[in-house]
Amino acid sequence: MIRSVLRYGLLAGLVLLTGCLPYSCRPETEEALFPSDSLSRQVAQEAPADTLAPIGRTTGTEAHPLRYPRTVRFVGDDGLAVSDVERNSLFSFGVEGAFRAEVRDEAFAVPYLAGVRGDTLVVFNAESNRFEWVVDGRRLPDRARAFERPAEETLVYALATDDRLYAKVVGEEIAPTLVRLGREGQGDARTELPGPYWARSGVLRRWGDRLVSVSGFRPVGHTLPLDFRAGARADSLRLMGFDSPMLERSHAYAQGDAQKPPLLAASAAAVGDTLFVLNLRPGWVQIDAYDRTGRLQRRLIEPHDEANRNFYPVDLDARRAGGGYQFAVAVRSPEPHVEVFRWRRDAATGR
Repeated sequence: MIRSVLRYGLLAGLVLLTGCLPYSCRPETEEALFPSDSLSRQVAQEAPADTLAPIGRTTGTEAHPLRYPRTVRFVGDDGLAVSDVERNSLFSFGVEGAFRAEVRDEAFAVPYLAGVRGDTLVVFNAESNRFEWVVDGRRLPDRARAFERPAEETLVYALATDDRLYAKVVGEEIAPTLVRLGREGQGDARTELPGPYWARSGVLRRWGDRLVSVSGFRPVGHTLPLDFRAGARADSLRLMGFDSPMLERSHAYAQGDAQKPPLLAASAAAVGDTLFVLNLRPGWVQIDAYDRTGRLQRRLIEPHDEANRNFYPVDLDARRAGGGYQFAVAVRSPEPHVEVFRWRRDAATGR
């Protein structure tokens, strides 16, 4: 079970390329930075920082414990859906952490939440390469749709919007590709992303009327209209103001002086004109807020007392709520759990 989970978790976008946890690699082996990263670090130092207010936390229950919460999504006004790739199940919680249900089904095979459509969860099963629809805790077998993965050793990042399915596929032997799926699961439009595959690995999200592909390994992204045609070119988006203690190692890898690139950003979520990026830090949650141009507006930081190099968040969702924002974060270790935070934008500055 564990071997299968790890294998297909990697295929569906886990940490295939890090070679170590985000903070166990030593950044001090290389001091050099790319000029863009050096400028970005200066912007980050000037950006204001706010505190994330915790409002909920859960590890599941004794009878229904979280083992490997991999993806998390807000559902309705007061709910959370969580996929657990070790238990091959879906969990339902209240936003403050109250357990509601665990949904298990023989069709779940390393499930990832691709999206939420009203009260419907769209699940991508990484092991079986199938999309499933789940309503009120029941899988709808007649809605299942297969996805034709171009090669077994590829990573797939799946996204379900209100009326479409999308996938980003990256692998060593193929060009990084965005695919819009037709009704039979075949790609009816596709476009390649420029650059090496490792630098294009990362989550795929909807940002208004566009797709946004965020790299987990470099502070960059690409955007493309939702209705893109075959061969359409994606616009690049540099995250100016992204800072990380691992930027030096990222430079070292690009120069051939390190064996593995470090994971910098585990996930992202878009709300309105803001892109929130889960910036990996050793022991606490940090969420960076970027505007449409990719410039850092705010650093949102969880209260913390000390570092924990085993702390490993893996997914993020965000939404507007109560005049501000709520964030749900799935955490793999040191204890599998989901946290929910609140942040209210400064009314005086509008930032």
